[in-house]
Amino acid sequence: MMMKQPYSKLEPTMQTGDLILFSGQYPISKMVERLEGSMWSHAAMVVRLPEWDTPLLWESTALTNLPDVQFHDQTTGPKLVDLKSRLLTYGSDVTPYVPPRYAVRPLDVERTPEMIQALTSLFTELHGIPNPGEWKMIAEVVEGRFFRIRSKLDNYTCGELVAESYIKLGLLDPKAVINGFMPKDFSTDGRLRLLKGKLEDEIEIDLHS
Repeated sequence: MMMKQPYSKLEPTMQTGDLILFSGQYPISKMVERLEGSMWSHAAMVVRLPEWDTPLLWESTALTNLPDVQFHDQTTGPKLVDLKSRLLTYGSDVTPYVPPRYAVRPLDVERTPEMIQALTSLFTELHGIPNPGEWKMIAEVVEGRFFRIRSKLDNYTCGELVAESYIKLGLLDPKAVINGFMPKDFSTDGRLRLLKGKLEDEIEIDLHS
């Protein structure tokens, strides 16, 4: 059974590279969860920046309700947003509203300035690249997952973004076919092989206590 802790207790411990997993009520979320056989349909990554007191979320999404904290726009695709704001608003446009479930997977690894610098270059490099439509996403995941065919990176799914970020951090094999990754791969039910460090078990986030 997954451990559950209040967000207020978890937030101070969150570090860059920790993973956040989402279970949502969007139609695409439910489709992804059925395809994977998993409760998780969205994956993203915690980022800590010195100029921010609270953790940020590095994600690729079709949602445009929150601004990117660096570029101050509201486009789809890769963006840095306030983590707690994302958790509080995710799925709020679905009727009837059903509170999503969230979990964090802490990353146990030594974080060096070189790793963080390599990661932060992605924030500018990938900004403005869109999130794919549903069928394009499915087609490219199938190509990468089952046929090892690399898609043209003219869009980013959430799985591609986390995989690319882990490559930049030196945690994942640079030869990995990133369009083959799905949210389940970043959960404890996945088979993610890190080059260094270790992902801890999921801790469910109790957002309202």
